Amino acid sequence: MGLSYAPQYTWTEHFVQRAQERFQVSTDLLPKWVGRQIGSLTVYDSSVEQQPEAKKYISDYGVIFVCNTIEQKFITCYEANDIFMEGNKVTIHEYNVDSFKEEIGNLARKYYLKDAKEMLLSVESHLYKFQEISQKVMSGRLTRQNYNLIGNLIDEFHAIKSAIRVIETRRSDFKM
Repeated sequence: MGLSYAPQYTWTEHFVQRAQERFQVSTDLLPKWVGRQIGSLTVYDSSVEQQPEAKKYISDYGVIFVCNTIEQKFITCYEANDIFMEGNKVTIHEYNVDSFKEEIGNLARKYYLKDAKEMLLSVESHLYKFQEISQKVMSGRLTRQNYNLIGNLIDEFHAIKSAIRVIETRRSDFKM
């Protein structure tokens, strides 16, 4: 959830001073600097507030904006050096890198499973025939016809085996 009406917000003199002091943003470049960040603002630690109208938002660049949501003003800004996750102090950059790696891993697993499912669907009829023939062979007597079924069973096995081999090869494509 971002900051509603963020483009309409103005800033206090205190905000201008802090942006210059902490981020070396000149008064001329301040609107551009703020505009670049307001699209990525998300609520940050709303539990520690001295005033109910003052809310903290953090940008993707690691800048915390303290805003007066009633007057629609940026009060101050400062760098978010770190955050606490599960009792551990983690920098925002480390958190973003870990989140990105986790997302990549999730996507890789998703597409690997989708790929494997498509490959298994392509040999679905071979799987059913393999199961059917193997049941006949195991439950039947030793006859010439059952001996011929073993040849068919081996053919179905090789079709399934080649599909499984492709699935195993593609696993390395996704680097899981």
